[in-house]
Amino acid sequence: MSESVSEDAAVLQGGQARIGLDSVAVEFLRHADNWLFVAPCAAIAFWLVWSGLVPADAAWFVGGWLIFIPQEYFTHVYVLHAKPPKNEMLYMFWYRLHYGHHDFPKRHDLMYMPLWLSLPMTFANMAFLWAVTPDPRFFLASFCGALFGYIMFEWSHLLCHVPYTPKSGVGRHMRTQHLRHHFFNEKFWYAVTPSTMFMDRLLWSAGKPGGLERSEDCRYLGLPSGHEWIGKARTRFAARSSGDLSRSRLWLLSGRGRS
Repeated sequence: MSESVSEDAAVLQGGQARIGLDSVAVEFLRHADNWLFVAPCAAIAFWLVWSGLVPADAAWFVGGWLIFIPQEYFTHVYVLHAKPPKNEMLYMFWYRLHYGHHDFPKRHDLMYMPLWLSLPMTFANMAFLWAVTPDPRFFLASFCGALFGYIMFEWSHLLCHVPYTPKSGVGRHMRTQHLRHHFFNEKFWYAVTPSTMFMDRLLWSAGKPGGLERSEDCRYLGLPSGHEWIGKARTRFAARSSGDLSRSRLWLLSGRGRS
């Protein structure tokens, strides 16, 4: 691993909270795309409560959430970590989709899923849930659960990439596991949210650092570090950075972190 990546790992993994959780929440809500999922989820939940909850609402909500769990895992394994395409234009799409996130894990503009992936997956979930639910109310309850699962994924992912150390043991474990994926071996620890971590154990991707070799591909995911496409992708997406080409606002507020 390069010296800079090792230094980043130390910064991300060490120390106590340097910003408050309220700052993380504001950062989450500042990302406009998140409102496309937060707003309908909150509206459906409000309507379900206002109209009078029934026990089946909770069951369908949990069912919708459970449907999202394997999607989180398998999308990360087979889509986000697909082998680099042979076409430069397609590589640019994958750089925005996930390669750029591994290149600059402190840049939140490269961390969130792009709408050109998240919206089609949402519509596919809507179609599936409409087909399997017995009436519109239970469709809404299950769709609310699926939306909640996605929101929890993006929130948990953000918590792993900000200068804040969760206070709970579950939160710290989640963060440590995900940072191992970034800085130790990208072929393990694909699950992000605590509710999905059992899939790493189930599918043999919950590695133990002492039993694994440190990967040299954590940052570039299959291309050599000097490949011209990496430089072109960095230039193409530089303008989307929130004031620093290597780190986002919360890292600037904390005064810590490098690219």
